[in-house]
Amino acid sequence: MKKLLNIILVLALAMPMIAGERLTPEERANADYSSWLPQQGEYSLGFNIDPVTTFIGNFFNGTVGNALAPLAGEPIMRMPGMVSIMGSYMLTDKVGVRANIGLGLAGGTNRGYVIDDAEKFINPYSTLEGQDKQKWLNAGASFSAGIEYRVGKRRIQGVFGAGLTYGFWGINRNQYTYYNVITAANQNPSNAGLYGGAPNAKFATDYSYIDNPRLLDKHTAAGTHILGVYGTVGVEWFVAPKIALGLNVNVLLDYNWDPERVEVWEGWNHFTQEVNKITIHDQARNSGFQFTTDNIGANLYVSFYFGK
Repeated sequence: MKKLLNIILVLALAMPMIAGERLTPEERANADYSSWLPQQGEYSLGFNIDPVTTFIGNFFNGTVGNALAPLAGEPIMRMPGMVSIMGSYMLTDKVGVRANIGLGLAGGTNRGYVIDDAEKFINPYSTLEGQDKQKWLNAGASFSAGIEYRVGKRRIQGVFGAGLTYGFWGINRNQYTYYNVITAANQNPSNAGLYGGAPNAKFATDYSYIDNPRLLDKHTAAGTHILGVYGTVGVEWFVAPKIALGLNVNVLLDYNWDPERVEVWEGWNHFTQEVNKITIHDQARNSGFQFTTDNIGANLYVSFYFGK
């Protein structure tokens, strides 16, 4: 049933195009398409149609489990799980403002059972358990806004534009709490294995007096940021009134900076005979410029115009 619905959606997008091609060459040459085109005061919503083209290709090559991925705009920062809203508003019939906003936010708590070491010490046959916890957060966002100018009075319009972009991603945090505490009698307590890694090599050198360290907190002081200006050149083909297929190419000049990565560990100090917490900086802040043909919005998309 789901596959049938996907086929119906693809055909619905294609039908206006097929209907338009029924006109004779003379009729198409004399047709008035002014009502099809965007006009002052109208706004648009756009969707990346890569999922549709991928679905069509997989349908004809016999891919098993072919399904249509969710339709959305495509943000500047391709953070997993992030989608965007892309749209425009026409200031005149030829000039418009275009924007793209993308957001990605995910978080949660992972839990794992672990044996109660203290109770096990008293009673070797004890099955008493507790829980270790990991709280995590990932966040990112992207924004772009600019001016576009249109040329052409028929079904195909050239679209030229420029604007500003800003985005960040990689704001993340992982915090761990442990059921079994570190003590003089239990310097390497049992854990649920929510974090199985180890500190970097520098930790082992600088803090060799810390036995059996375990992670308490791992986070970025801020996300990776990009601030820049973009230019775009593209076309929109109006396959039906107020419905256009678009294709564009973009260039981006940006300044980007990466955050510090911070880790907090705890372990038994065999010199002082007590538990110590150690904060280390796994990565220093980096920055730089880059000039690319990057994707701002969707390179292949469909736009729907509304408002009048």
